[in-house]
Amino acid sequence: MNSVKAFILLLLAMLLVAGCNTSSTTSEKAESASNTEVTGEHAKEDDDHDHEEDSHEEADGTRVAIGYDGGVIIADSNFTIMETMETGTSALGLAADHRHAFLNNREEGVLKLLDLGVWTEEHGDHGHTYAEEPVLSTYSINGEEPTHITGHGSKTAIFYDGDGSTEIYTNVSLKTETKPTPLLTIPGIEHHGVAVPLTNGNYAVSYTDEHDPQTLPEGIIIYDKEGKELSRFDSCPGLHGEASSGSKEDEIVAFGCNGQVFLYTSHDNEGMELTLPDEGARVGTIKSHDGSLYMLGNYSSKDNPALNTNVTIINTVDKSLQKIDIGTPYTGAMAVSRTGDGYVLGIDGVLYQIDLAKGEIKSEVKVVDAFELVEGHGHGTVYPTIALMDDRILVTDPVDNKILLVNGDKVETVLTLDVQPTSILSVTASH
Repeated sequence: MNSVKAFILLLLAMLLVAGCNTSSTTSEKAESASNTEVTGEHAKEDDDHDHEEDSHEEADGTRVAIGYDGGVIIADSNFTIMETMETGTSALGLAADHRHAFLNNREEGVLKLLDLGVWTEEHGDHGHTYAEEPVLSTYSINGEEPTHITGHGSKTAIFYDGDGSTEIYTNVSLKTETKPTPLLTIPGIEHHGVAVPLTNGNYAVSYTDEHDPQTLPEGIIIYDKEGKELSRFDSCPGLHGEASSGSKEDEIVAFGCNGQVFLYTSHDNEGMELTLPDEGARVGTIKSHDGSLYMLGNYSSKDNPALNTNVTIINTVDKSLQKIDIGTPYTGAMAVSRTGDGYVLGIDGVLYQIDLAKGEIKSEVKVVDAFELVEGHGHGTVYPTIALMDDRILVTDPVDNKILLVNGDKVETVLTLDVQPTSILSVTASH
């Protein structure tokens, strides 16, 4: 009798073990098949891998979007072209989720939503990165001269120059198959402005005087979640350019102005003016990174062009600024890395890496041929531009139609195109 019981117990144990193994294997294969293709090399590694330690096949979480006249090209982390889309525009505006981008045709007043197809889902103490094919929206968003697209926190703001209005979209509303409804629409007056979603749920929106409207705004209005005005700051004449850093507890937004940089701290609803050291100077472009305590801005003067070889460094901790001379004029091709380095592409074709904490140039790398600036805003002129790709820099070469990758002092051609690149952005899903 004891031997029969022992046999039955042994049989039950074997069935339980087999059932667990079958369930686990099926689950892992389904997850991998639905998100990434397992290559032969990876499959071999998977056979030797301890599934109890990590059963997830890592996806390629990087996408590079390259705008050209009338469309966009999407490539993966190996710079293999995945898709070429005829979209009617090449202007790219990254959404707050760093998964979607808005393709903006300002003149026609039409925006399309591009799903770059990479994202990360958090699972407690770890995250899984997923990758799918890029998809273009089946609909259009329409408005009067959509211009500045600003993603911050969990929302993206679209500012329409034609009527001064702002539309706010949440990350979760961005779907390529269903047209999103704005969370909030804030009316305004026609001007070339910008709106910034704040992490505390409020919004900073530029304004111009309704009785004496100007092309560029004179300050910002803070609106609450329902679109009610909370406060107004009128100390940023000629406002153009913005950048944000920090979280709800220490969030700072910087705005470029004539004669100064205006800093707004959302947690205490206060503003501060950082006066520029030279009379007649202005800041109109500012770049930041969530991982950096410093911002990088341009520095220009119509009356004194000799100042146009300087850049502005903004310290968000002690709320100060300084200018440094890089020795050459430049375009708006600027970036800030998570490590606190700034990058500027000069018209001499040199990429300048700047230690923002020390306020000094760290390296100079020749990347493209020298080029000239066109008088005025240069609208219609295609200049080289740059984008961060992790700790490396992507550079567009519109003369030879190439995409260059700068890693330290090494410059490599990673793509040669049949069209002229006009803009570029890179996203990497992370956890």
